[in-house]
This record gives sequence, C-alpha cells and structure tokens, in this order.
Amino acid sequence: MNKEEKPVDIGEALTGLKVVPLPEGWTGLEAIVLVKCLDDKGHPSWSFRVTDGLNEEELLGALTVRTDMLRRDLLDSYE
Repeated sequence: MNKEEKPVDIGEALTGLKVVPLPEGWTGLEAIVLVKCLDDKGHPSWSFRVTDGLNEEELLGALTVRTDMLRRDLLDSYE
C-alpha cells in the first residue's frame, strides 16, 4: 500500500464478492485475501491484500498451513 491508499472495509473493497461467513460466535480479527480479478486492460490477474495486524511470521505460517492442507486434499482426490 502506498501513502495515497487508505484502507477500507473488506466488503467495500470487494463489492459483489461473497464468502461463507465465520461460524456463529466467532469474531474476525485479521485477514489474508487473494483476489482473482481483471486488471485495467481486462487481463486476468491476482491481487494480494492483508490487514495491518498480521506480522510476517503469522502470514507465512497461515499460508504454509493452508498450502499444506490444499496439497493434502488434492493428493487425496487422486487416490
């Protein structure tokens, strides 16, 4: 994020996109968001965003765990 960019609510930044809500009673604290989008020329691209409260160790840990889980699920689907 550069100095001119100001954070906005996730729902405002990703208007029209939907996700499954958190379980009842849970409270979201931080987020990692990977968005497939079309760039200003209409080409598919990816955009990555994180909320301010995640440090680099938490970010790496969360992404590593999710990658390992996805890899396991994909391997299980081939068996």
